[in-house]
Amino acid sequence: MLKNKWFYRAVVLVGAFLFLLSGCARSEQDSGKLHIVTSLNFYGEAAKAVAGKYGTVDEIINGPNVDPHDFEPTTNTAKSVAKADVIVYNGLGYDSWMQRLIKADSESGVTTINVGGSIMGKQLTDNPHMWYDYRTMPRLAQRLADVYAKKDPKHRKQFESNAKRYIKSLSVIEKQIAELKKNRQESRVDVSEPVFDYALKKMGYKINNSHFALAVENGSDPTAKDIRQMQNDIKQHKIAFFVNNPQASDPIVKNMVKLAHKHNVPVLNVTETQPSGKTYLQWMTDQYDQVAKIQKKERLQ
Repeated sequence: MLKNKWFYRAVVLVGAFLFLLSGCARSEQDSGKLHIVTSLNFYGEAAKAVAGKYGTVDEIINGPNVDPHDFEPTTNTAKSVAKADVIVYNGLGYDSWMQRLIKADSESGVTTINVGGSIMGKQLTDNPHMWYDYRTMPRLAQRLADVYAKKDPKHRKQFESNAKRYIKSLSVIEKQIAELKKNRQESRVDVSEPVFDYALKKMGYKINNSHFALAVENGSDPTAKDIRQMQNDIKQHKIAFFVNNPQASDPIVKNMVKLAHKHNVPVLNVTETQPSGKTYLQWMTDQYDQVAKIQKKERLQ
């Protein structure tokens, strides 16, 4: 994960702004289209795909270089939320700033979708990187179709059709995961942090250094014991590969990557945020393609 810092700065000004806006913002909409706001751009992709021409979508974080944890709302963020008919956010503490904005805007006509909680049934203490569970986006698309249909019954069929089309387009991910699980040999892996854990588990891999990863995730230093264990895992080739998030800048992780290269242990680079110019599908399949290449080399050894 990008370095996990929690900024609990007051949002009183934003809340006050929302209070002034909420009474009139939605009444100013005369386009007849649903207005959807998503905290993250890949959720925005699903929202757009399902809404089609009957909705507009604002993605609050729509670039790869913004840490969702560190993001702080602006007046523009507040304006967008105040106009929303539907709000989609990750939940599980990942984008808590959105939850604060939702509380500040008490408009009863807004439908909020907590992806991690209400769709995937996770608890606050669970891994928040839900988009690496291949089931998340299809379930979100179906939920969006249901929500849109309630708000705009006239276009129910279009929403349902759009959702089916989008869900079908993502089916290749599940097939790719099944193939990778079948071809897996060594089951253990080490990870720099738990960004990719849902995907790894679906492929049948076991995270061998959970304590180290959790420490990095929480912005604290791993113990000397955890570091030694990882070094031994790499030097003695006890793992299939090392999963690294190149967006993070932890020096201990960088040293682990160097050690892996030195001992010819494959390094799988994954990112927490969606790269610019790529769809969610392209982003996912690119990373699974990396796993396929690693497995191929493993079979040839």
